[in-house]
Formats: sequence, C-alpha cells, structure tokens
Amino acid sequence: MAGRKLHLVALSPDEAAAAWLARHDASPQAAEDPDFVAWLDESDTHRQAWSRAQRLWEDAAHPVADDPLLSALRAEALAARPDPWPRMAIAACLVAIIGGGFLAWRLHGPPDSETSGRRIAAVDPTARYGAADLVSAKGARLVTQLPDGTRLELDTDSAVDLAFTGRERRLRLVRGQAFVTVAADPRRPFALDVADQTIVDRGTAFAARLDPAGVRVTLVQGRVAVGPSGAPPRYDLAPGQRLTLKPGRPGVVEAVDTDQALAWRQGFIEFSDTPLGEAVAEMNRYGGPTLTVRDPHTAGLKISGRFKLGDAERFVRTTSALLPIHATRVAGGLELRAGAEASEPAG
Repeated sequence: MAGRKLHLVALSPDEAAAAWLARHDASPQAAEDPDFVAWLDESDTHRQAWSRAQRLWEDAAHPVADDPLLSALRAEALAARPDPWPRMAIAACLVAIIGGGFLAWRLHGPPDSETSGRRIAAVDPTARYGAADLVSAKGARLVTQLPDGTRLELDTDSAVDLAFTGRERRLRLVRGQAFVTVAADPRRPFALDVADQTIVDRGTAFAARLDPAGVRVTLVQGRVAVGPSGAPPRYDLAPGQRLTLKPGRPGVVEAVDTDQALAWRQGFIEFSDTPLGEAVAEMNRYGGPTLTVRDPHTAGLKISGRFKLGDAERFVRTTSALLPIHATRVAGGLELRAGAEASEPAG
C-alpha cells in the first residue's frame, strides 16, 4: 500500500491494532500491506488484538460518517500522523473510528483527563452532559473563558452545558443565545449541540440561538458545518451568513449584517422594519416592565432603530413618538395601543 510506513515498535498490540484499523478505514488496500500481514502473522497476541479491534468496530452504535464531530476528529488524526505515530494520534483515530470513549477505555483504560494542560478530576461535572453548567440571569449577560481558552458570551436568560474531555469539546445550548470564539485545538474538535442540530466548528466565531421558534446560527468568521445530530452536516456557512431552522420547514441561509444581528453583545438591540409585536417580545427578554400588544393591527406596525437592552420605558417613549400608538399602564407592565394617548379633560 502506498503511503507512509507505520512504525509499531513502541506500541502495545492493542494500540497497533487501532493504528491498523485507522489505516483500513481510510483505505481498503491496507489489508494487502506487507507490513500489516507481517505484523498479523508475528504472534497470536497480534491476531487477538486485531480481532478485538474489529469486534468493537462492528459493535459500534453508528459509523463515523454519521457523526460530524467524530468525522472531524478522524480527519484531523489521519491528516496529521507523523512517523512514528504518537500514542495520542493512535488514540484519536481509535475514538474517531469506533465512535466514543467506551472503546478508548476498553483498549487503553480511562480516557486522558488532560485538558489544555489543566488536569481535571475524573468526576468533573463538565466532562459529560447533565445540568446546565453556565447560566445567565434575565436582564444580564455572562462572559467567561472555558478551560480550553474558548471565549463564551451568554445573552440574557441563557444556559449551556459543557462536556469537555481529553478527546473532544462539546457544548449544549440549553436555552437562549450564545456567542462562541473557539480556541484552536486540532486534537480535540469542538461542537455545539442545539436542540436536534450539531454545529461543528472549523476555526470560528459564531452565535447560536434556541427559542420556541427554532434554531438560528450566525457565523462571524471561519467556517461551521450544521446538521442533524448524529448525521452528516447539511449546511456549510460562510462569514456573514445566518442559518434559520424552524420545525417542519427547510433551513434558510441568508446574508446578514452581523453587527446588527449580534448587537446584544454591545448591550443594544437593532430592529429593521420589524413588526412591533416581535420587537416587544425581544425587549421583554431583557427585563423591565412587561410590554404587551393585543391588537393584531398594532402588532403588525413596523419599527426600526437601535435600543438599549433592559430599558423598556425608553423603548416605549421612542416607539410612541415614531408610530401612531400610546402606552397604557396595566397590571404588571405597559400595553401598547393604537392611537394617540387621550388628553386629560380640562378642569
């Protein structure tokens, strides 16, 4: 077989089997490689290790092609294999091909707990999905740096769950909106799970939003691939594009002004010919008096402008000056109604 010679002297039989399995997955002609045949014939231990690797491959829950994150991990491992293969590259191929930490534990013991030089405890709650690890309060934003150096910004009333291991980096957006500037780490691909979609990072800064209306992904720089969790990606975004996914509808990719779309990162929100009902719903996400619009015609009036987050009363004063509406205080907040506000009768 053409290609680099595979050096196995420093590897255990199981590690060597994993390396050959990676070669076989990349090229069926690897079975005819004289080095592989010689290694296999060398001892019963080698043949048993090869059988174990094949058996675990066949028992895998799904093939690597069906998981975009594992596909990325496998591609990185196979593309960056030096001579001789380092143990971490073997382990990376192994996890990528078979599809999870279970095989890594079976062949090598517990997965490596090193995360960018920082050792985490074996029971670290961020190593798997569970309860939300980071939460922002309503009306507040949260900016933090994750253990790998990734910068995470949470919009109001948002939550994410972390699942970082020595093999991969995953986040799950539980609710709300997040902006992620991903730290480079070729050995550990990064993915963000949002509802039933997975966003695979390819060196990016991007935003994702999850609400009852669906999922939105906005790319600022780099590339991301998006697709149903456990399936190949369906969408590849370029900087300045936004993908909108609504239940029961095909995805829509459109060009957007990212500064406008992500103005919340600067403490503002921008509307451009936005129906008043939608604008009110957005303002309510950031706290302050609850705004309501009951009349459908009034809710359909269009509003444009840049507004400070959390300042609902200033929003009402501005829209009342721009549109034929007025605000009336009701229990719990303000209702926007059609027409000018009635003047007080003369005394």
